Amino acid sequence: MLRNATPSDIPNIQKLINANLDKLLPRTDQELLELIDTCWVIEENGEVVGCCCLEQYSSKIAELRSLAVRHDCRGKGYGQQLVRVAVDEAKRRNIRQILVVTSSREFFEKMNFGLCLNEKYALFWNGTNPETARERENLTAQPNLSSK
Repeated sequence: MLRNATPSDIPNIQKLINANLDKLLPRTDQELLELIDTCWVIEENGEVVGCCCLEQYSSKIAELRSLAVRHDCRGKGYGQQLVRVAVDEAKRRNIRQILVVTSSREFFEKMNFGLCLNEKYALFWNGTNPETARERENLTAQPNLSSK
């Protein structure tokens, strides 16, 4: 059963996220509580086995976050149901772009996610100083003259 998440679901959502930290970022209880109005869960036999959140950044863009389905419940279409409900909510809010950061590209491409206008890319700041990075590149590109 697909339904809106409630604050009492947060411990179970945390279990799903924590079981998938190889693919998901950890979330605090406070972060999940702030997103609870745009967070959904899938229940099977009274247990939460899937979750997904939609975080709205502006009137134009939102991110689909923390999509997880318990390992033994995969292949039943739960992930697709969760994505669809999040996309429907974004449409209801007139949000034009929904982004997802994922290592499961093929799954999201099947759900009509792709490059924006086939030309935009999400780029992430990596925390290095550009001058330091260039200096490092120059040092590794120069021949070792100490052996002469």
